[in-house]
This record gives sequence, C-alpha cells and structure tokens, in this order.
Amino acid sequence: MSETFLENPYALLIVLGDFAFLLILFLFQRHIGKKRHRYDERYYQINNRAKARSWDTMLVILLAAWPIVIIFDGISFSFFLLTAIFVFHNLSLIITAAFVSNQEGKN
Repeated sequence: MSETFLENPYALLIVLGDFAFLLILFLFQRHIGKKRHRYDERYYQINNRAKARSWDTMLVILLAAWPIVIIFDGISFSFFLLTAIFVFHNLSLIITAAFVSNQEGKN
C-alpha cells in the first residue's frame, strides 16, 4: 500500500461512501426513467452505438498512452498495469463479440 494511504486510511471510507452514493443515484435515476418510459428500443440502439464508439476511442487512447508511459516511467509497474488493461480490454471485446455473434445467429 502507498505511504499516503497508510497515513490516511479514512480515504478508503470516502471512496466507499462515494461508490454507495453513486449506486443509489443510479438506481434512483433508473427508477424514474422506467416510470417515464425512457428506455425503449431507440434508447438501447443509440446507447449501444455510443458504447461501441467509446470502446474504439479507448483502444486508441491505450495505444497512445503506452509509449508515453515507457518514455516517462520506463518498464515498471505502470507499463505492466497498462499492458494488463489493454489485454483485458481486448479479451472482453473478443468475448462480447463472440457472444453477440452467437445471439444474432439464433435469431
């Protein structure tokens, strides 16, 4: 654990409190949206397209960040963490693409 965290372990409570607050806010927003019928087929189509574009953008950002991390930090924990994130990003893309392709084949 980092030295800063060990000096102030209450920061973890703040992070957990923020997570709980955001979860409650999400559930409340979702409840209101369902009452007003905001989640129709068009919503899901637009949302899925936006997620796909952000996924493509994230791939470009990761590829751009890789050499920056190597230049400024060298081959260290940051490099391996970024590499692991990149690998998991692509693995999840492969898995979800296979799943969606399989679902489309059944219809």
